[in-house]
Amino acid sequence: MLTWMQHNKKYLLVTVWVSVIALVGASALSWGEYDYNLDRSKNVAVVGSEKISYVEFVDKANEISNFYKNFSNYLGNEDSKTETEINEITLGLLVENKLLLNFAKDIGLNASDNEIVNKLVNSNMFNTPTGDFNKTLYYNFLDSVGITAKEYENSIKENIIIEKLNEIFKLPSKENELEMLASSYFMQDSLSISKIENNHNNVKINEEELIKLWEEHKDDYKTYKSYEISTYFLPLIDKEVEEKELMNFYNSDENKFKYKDFDSKISSFEEAKDKVKKDYLLEILKKKANEKFLELKNSKVDFQKDESISIDNQLYPLELLSKAKNGDILRPSLYNEGYIIIRLNNTNLPRIKTFEEARSEILPIYLSESSKKELEKKAKEQLSKFDGISIGYVNRATLRNETKLDENILNDSEFSYFLSNVFDSDQNSSYVIINDNKAINYKISRQKLQANSNTFNQYKFNIENTLQKIKTEEIYQELLSELRKIYPIKIYYKGN
Repeated sequence: MLTWMQHNKKYLLVTVWVSVIALVGASALSWGEYDYNLDRSKNVAVVGSEKISYVEFVDKANEISNFYKNFSNYLGNEDSKTETEINEITLGLLVENKLLLNFAKDIGLNASDNEIVNKLVNSNMFNTPTGDFNKTLYYNFLDSVGITAKEYENSIKENIIIEKLNEIFKLPSKENELEMLASSYFMQDSLSISKIENNHNNVKINEEELIKLWEEHKDDYKTYKSYEISTYFLPLIDKEVEEKELMNFYNSDENKFKYKDFDSKISSFEEAKDKVKKDYLLEILKKKANEKFLELKNSKVDFQKDESISIDNQLYPLELLSKAKNGDILRPSLYNEGYIIIRLNNTNLPRIKTFEEARSEILPIYLSESSKKELEKKAKEQLSKFDGISIGYVNRATLRNETKLDENILNDSEFSYFLSNVFDSDQNSSYVIINDNKAINYKISRQKLQANSNTFNQYKFNIENTLQKIKTEEIYQELLSELRKIYPIKIYYKGN
């Protein structure tokens, strides 16, 4: 009975963390090489009649990357996905979403303008403290993320359509299904554990193995796109300005609605005076910068210095540089409390770093992987002669008991991660790698079900939700398999 329950329980319950990771991981499909170059296309892929834009791709990739970083921090380790892995996962998820969107539209699901407006207004993202929707906050947000209102509202429309599709696949739960899931939820294991440690600082570095690891992942280690430029900078110099001039500037047609507070109310001259003065001086400086631009263009003066900047340097007008040709002189741009004039001398495209350039970045991964291999070896060796401490009966939701389990063995987050792995395993005796320095061997001596009608009713809502997710996921996987046969998927491969 113990073996049967241990073997089957992992299929009966999907915890929040595990289900999220499984969903993301399942989408890491092998699509080949991609072309993410905006110069080739503004779309990363086309699925049926739906496009995956570059902006949408980058936004989702950042979201997934942050998820993995947060999850690694939660576990207290440094594991993270490479850029290539994040790209594959991102593209997989977006393709699946567009497949479902094609299907939803084809069966007649849609979203009205009223539904989109209601969704937008009720999101509370753009509401004032009094709860009113504020257009200024909305458009400031769009400016900050670099998308148009049409693009953002289209994403809301797509979400509404997918939500309607989700409602179709909400199947009722049978009582015996709930009871089976509840059995897994309330199953308890009597556990004994022992800690296995390994210090990755003691790992001996094999340069040949390190080079081999770099060869396997070198596409993930590239230089940033960079620009060789010459610059001329005109700093803003503070000086006294007659109040009358500032007042005229403040009241001018182009500025009189410019100065507002957080609630979008127009600020008085006194409230905005410092900002008005700065803008006024910048306006004067801009005229001087335009004159200097003409002098530079006609070679009457020389640029002040030569620089090399990468695309992660947001102080420079990178969008303008990306469109410029070698030798172009850009018109004055705001820069560091002043104006800067730039001549583009050369554009350096990204390239794969040499081993020497990438060594410091690949070394931590090598040390971590080597340490985990050694840790796993130790865990397997010691499992055959297991001698651990009992921590009593536990289930998936058990919290660490300080009297039974010292924090030096497992802290709270590590303990939750450990239990998740134990209850997803079909082994009565095994090990869990916590990080590259620590593993935990465990042995299950007994199991029992501890539940009554009151307990079941207390957790029934959560159990029903979990069962619904399991059923929906199964349906979606079957559906997606069929949709891939119906809707063509076009990926923009590198070199095409």
